[in-house]
Amino acid sequence: MSETPLGGNLNSAVRIGDTVRRRAGPWTPAVHALLRYLESVDFPAPRVRGIDAEGREILGYLPGEAHSGTIETLPDWIMADPQLVAAASLLRRYHDAVAAFKPPADARWRLVAPTPAEVICHNDWSPWNALLRGGRFALMLDWDLAGPGTRLWDIANGAYSWAPLAADAGPYKLEDRARRLRLFLDAYGLHDRAGVLPTLRVRVQHMARFIKEQAGLGDPGMKRLVWWNVPAQMLEDDVRWLDENRAALERAL
Repeated sequence: MSETPLGGNLNSAVRIGDTVRRRAGPWTPAVHALLRYLESVDFPAPRVRGIDAEGREILGYLPGEAHSGTIETLPDWIMADPQLVAAASLLRRYHDAVAAFKPPADARWRLVAPTPAEVICHNDWSPWNALLRGGRFALMLDWDLAGPGTRLWDIANGAYSWAPLAADAGPYKLEDRARRLRLFLDAYGLHDRAGVLPTLRVRVQHMARFIKEQAGLGDPGMKRLVWWNVPAQMLEDDVRWLDENRAALERAL
């Protein structure tokens, strides 16, 4: 049966029939345990089918619209306010659902936050990792970076991607980003917001170091991000932008 490339920044996927095949790693058994749990509670995440003869993970295929995994610009509609609200609400639904998940004793996670292990974070909830059908979220995709951390860690990362809060965020002015940050936190239902921006600053630095470390170990997806200069932009531009605009962002909260 033929393979159809589906794209992906960190883990290129192919479609074979009604399945998706993706590169597996030492983290895959833990991620599959998480995905099977999410299936048991009817959360919209990929469904695990196993491992194929080439050692790739097998996931169920669902049709829909998703980003191609390139540096192309996101479509305007996916960054509209209703999608922002839906994204925050889905993250809250995930955190509430995963709170009862008991990871395997031998779980090996790819990305571990430097925080207490309150929940298993998605760690990469962004417009690039959403599958939509009819303008509505159908699946939360790309769980390879899932790992233990706090809700706040995952919330800060989600806000970074959806508000967005990177220095180079195209047409978004500071005032609109601040408004969208508040909208995201309102939709999630986060009441204590004092730690959001400090946590985000640490998270940006942590992720930049992680990308460079994994690229140095030969990870093809992380090498691609280094080629696009993502870690340097995060460590230099994004951290500086957050510091320069922290007061304005805090006022919006």
